[in-house]
Amino acid sequence: MSSLARQMLVVALLLATVLVLFIAAQVGQRRLEEASARIELGAQRRQALAAVLQLVRQAESSQRGYILLGNPDYLAPFRDAAGDITPALQRLDAAFAAASAPARTDAATLRQLCDAKFSEMLQTIELFADRGRAAAVQVIRTDQGAAAMTQIDDLAARIGELENGEALAASRRWQVNRWLSFATTSSALLASAGLLLLLSRLTLRQLRSKELETEQLTVRQGELERLVEQRTEELSELSSHLQSVAEQEKSALSRELHDELGGLLVAARMDLSWLEERIGSDDAEVRGYFRRVQDALQAGFDIKRRVIESLRPTLLDNLGLLAALRWQVSESCERAGLKYLERYPEELPALNSQAAIAVFRIVQEGLANVLKHARARSVTVSLELSAAWLAVRVDDDGIGIPLERLRALRAHGLAAMRQRARALGGQWTVLRAPAGGTRIEVRLPLERVLAAAAATHAAPAGGARVQEAPPAAAAASPLSNSGRR
Repeated sequence: MSSLARQMLVVALLLATVLVLFIAAQVGQRRLEEASARIELGAQRRQALAAVLQLVRQAESSQRGYILLGNPDYLAPFRDAAGDITPALQRLDAAFAAASAPARTDAATLRQLCDAKFSEMLQTIELFADRGRAAAVQVIRTDQGAAAMTQIDDLAARIGELENGEALAASRRWQVNRWLSFATTSSALLASAGLLLLLSRLTLRQLRSKELETEQLTVRQGELERLVEQRTEELSELSSHLQSVAEQEKSALSRELHDELGGLLVAARMDLSWLEERIGSDDAEVRGYFRRVQDALQAGFDIKRRVIESLRPTLLDNLGLLAALRWQVSESCERAGLKYLERYPEELPALNSQAAIAVFRIVQEGLANVLKHARARSVTVSLELSAAWLAVRVDDDGIGIPLERLRALRAHGLAAMRQRARALGGQWTVLRAPAGGTRIEVRLPLERVLAAAAATHAAPAGGARVQEAPPAAAAASPLSNSGRR
């Protein structure tokens, strides 16, 4: 049997003991109450019996004094006793209503004797009033009245002895029950105290066990958190590495497109121009074909330029971040017919290549989200410099990002922005305004984004400018690698 099972068994036994003692104490208390009630009832019975006897003796003394002395004042106690005897007999009957059968019989007999005695005394008084003192005295001197009074006294004495015996027995039971109740109550208190001490000890042991488990759980949780942090850091490093590799691949692909495809298109256009000059046909249909081929080659040049700029913007490498951002914002918003506002610092320190492409991609992803999901009429792109941070914001006045998407943040575009900010030690937030619209904000530490040897180099003046695209602009962004909400 385990330690916990033994403890539970001990507690169960103590609880059963306390319960038994409590029941015994309640039974003893009930017996005490019954004995007390019996003693009180015996006192009521003796009191009722004494009141009846007193009224009978008062009436007899008053009747004899009135007859012997002839003074009407002696008759007043008789009248009082005659008026009180009926209520007194009723109280006597009520007191003996729950008594044993012999006691009830004796009480009924006593009532009859008292009624007969009062009738006999009343007849004697009436005889005195009708025939005089001699006739009444003669009746008094007979043994009839004395015999009735003797019966009443004997019966009352017998009832009193029975009640005294029962009262004495009840008193003895009360004493015994009182001591038994005291003993059981004391035992219950001692058992309760023991149970309380045992429960306190078990509770303290359980608390110590819980504290130990909590400490162990805290240690395990700390290990798991460290493991999760380690895995998260590894995944973050892997994601940053993949993004860096992807940017390198995009850069290599853009160079190949520029060098290879651009060279082919240029050669094809030059050959087509040579053919057009050599043939020199005046046929309108032939000239139309040449013109369509020239237009197709020019469209190829435009597509190549847009693909290259989306893969790796040449403005970013040649003219800097602000120029690339201005081209990106104007290109995206004008094609979508969207108003836009740009806020840039007057002087922007030179950023390292990783930070520059990260800021460009963040703005690119933010604009793609606005164009695809926001249903906005205007957008604001801003860069702000502080003592320690570079803040990048993209605000729109659209329908706002849904709450469930704001909680989940599983969309690829948002995740890519967050990872780019995290790779540079920055902070990324997305907010849903109460009045509508969405703000994407990235705060990057300057010590991680500034170029190593170009902290004093400033880009061209930025300022703020507002542009409104013409209504005939296209409704979709040309960017091919846009993110999603």
